[in-house]
Amino acid sequence: MKPLVAVTMWKRALPTFWDPRTPLFSLAEHYVEALRRAGAVPLLLAHPGPDDVDQILDAVHGVVLTGGGDIDPPSYGATNDGLSRDTNPAADASERAVVAGARQRRRRLPTLGICRGMQVLNVALGGSMRQHVTTPQGPHRPEPSDFDAIKTHGHEVRLEPDSRLAALYGCTQRTVNSYHHQGVDRVADELRVVAVAPDGVVEALEHRGGWDCLGVQWHPEKTLDGTDDVLFASFVEGVAAASAVRA
Repeated sequence: MKPLVAVTMWKRALPTFWDPRTPLFSLAEHYVEALRRAGAVPLLLAHPGPDDVDQILDAVHGVVLTGGGDIDPPSYGATNDGLSRDTNPAADASERAVVAGARQRRRRLPTLGICRGMQVLNVALGGSMRQHVTTPQGPHRPEPSDFDAIKTHGHEVRLEPDSRLAALYGCTQRTVNSYHHQGVDRVADELRVVAVAPDGVVEALEHRGGWDCLGVQWHPEKTLDGTDDVLFASFVEGVAAASAVRA
């Protein structure tokens, strides 16, 4: 039986036949296809209420926290400096509850955070955020407006030699895509920085303890050459192993 993985969604106002700004829960198909290729069954989560999270997590074997808008600064004890945008406090509360539930010792669900998802992991475990990291000088440059250029927009990152990521990719230097304007500031005590960009922005976090929990700032599901498939394959292998133990 394939493992069932809960995957968060984001709420956006998009044009439909109903209204030019129809509220929709959305998720790029890249996440779903990457997980399916790795052998998992994705279960899409539309911002469940914190009281419903336990019931959902008892039914799944792993969690993927995906991209989306900025985390509301009060979530990490800050005020919006005018640079945080597309915030949704209800979504933040929902995803923090998902992290807390997945982390519970009786579950310890393998968890993968992607872009906003990595940031949610950090904030949910006690860390904080930098509200803007892009500069014209780079390496975190503003995203280009041309769609073809967006697909190849990225920079180098350095992986810690003793990290799980370095072992997975078989290298300590690689190029990643870059679709974010915020970054991790104070790192949660439970997490360890295992990849950084040349400007010092945190690009990956791993859990220090016995929880299979990893976050990356880039979007592995959108990597064009398929080199990030190994990340999803490793994650799903961990999910399958953990679910076998729980069974």
